[in-house]
Amino acid sequence: MKTNGGNADSQQALCYACSYVPEEIIIAAGLVPRRALPESRPSDSDSHIHASTCFFVKSLLAAALEGAFSNTAGFIFANSCDGMRKLYDIWKRYVEQVPPFFIDVPKKRDEDSIEFFASELRRLIDTLESKFPGSTVTEENLEIAIKTCNMIRRQMGQVFELQRAAKPGVRGSDILDLTLEAAHLSPAEFGDKLARFLSTAKKEKPVQNGLRIVLYGNVVNRPDLVGLIEDSGAQVVALDTCFGVRHYDLLVEEDTSNPIRALARRYLLRAPCARMEGFETRFQYMKRLVNSCKADGVIYSVVKFCDSHVYDLPMLTDSFRAAGIPFLFIENDYEWTGLEQIATRVEAFLEMIGQGGGGNV
Repeated sequence: MKTNGGNADSQQALCYACSYVPEEIIIAAGLVPRRALPESRPSDSDSHIHASTCFFVKSLLAAALEGAFSNTAGFIFANSCDGMRKLYDIWKRYVEQVPPFFIDVPKKRDEDSIEFFASELRRLIDTLESKFPGSTVTEENLEIAIKTCNMIRRQMGQVFELQRAAKPGVRGSDILDLTLEAAHLSPAEFGDKLARFLSTAKKEKPVQNGLRIVLYGNVVNRPDLVGLIEDSGAQVVALDTCFGVRHYDLLVEEDTSNPIRALARRYLLRAPCARMEGFETRFQYMKRLVNSCKADGVIYSVVKFCDSHVYDLPMLTDSFRAAGIPFLFIENDYEWTGLEQIATRVEAFLEMIGQGGGGNV
């Protein structure tokens, strides 16, 4: 990493698709981080990728083939799963107008893994500086970016606390809207929006009505599921998804002599998703979240063919049953077709909990 120099055009956006990609490096390079949230039909990419690939990955590829990212400076891929790794290979061949960048992310969380990930982040910085002349990542810029992102994490932490308190203006649907808006707003714009949101929400009085549900999983890209839960009289008191609680968990150490290693440590030690090793660590984290939210049950929402999350399903089912925590698994096709069937299952699950049932649906 260089220690002096200027910044690139601050209006250039650099996209990424996984919350293990450090936004701080993009910001420090003078670029604007954009979280990819594609709206294209997954099936539109079937001619380029296997039909049984994760539907989020397929939608990303379909959007890229349609030119959705053509005005961006590039796309950073993390080795978050086999589907995303294969997407990087296909992207290099068929999406030539949008430069792809790649970082490997360890599955372990020990000191050796942190050191390896730090080396990957240094390599990413060198690549960005080489690709974008004038886009120099200085230690000063990196420290500013770390503090900017930490501020947003603190603000979102306050939002999540208000959600757990069941404030009327901080429903699960409100929080979902915020997390999705963050995908296309700059850090400054999102920080301002959060400040306005918090100033209003803090004035509300808590309303303790209905069952309390933790929504856990990967990408929840539309309001349908949260709306179904709320329409049934329940409250979503935590959104533990790729765009929710896990994305904002844990601060990066500030004012350290090695900010890159501090970034690597935070991103590996934050609340883990299913792509990381250690099922028991993930389950104990989920159990603590359920207890801290005083939740009555968990709904596990997974995009179709997400192998990492589906692999966890048998152990999650057994573990939640043993802990006496009602648990419902829902698989979606990213377009959320079949909502009537999902609604029936959600209503049955909530009715079971309301009647004192402690099993799984």
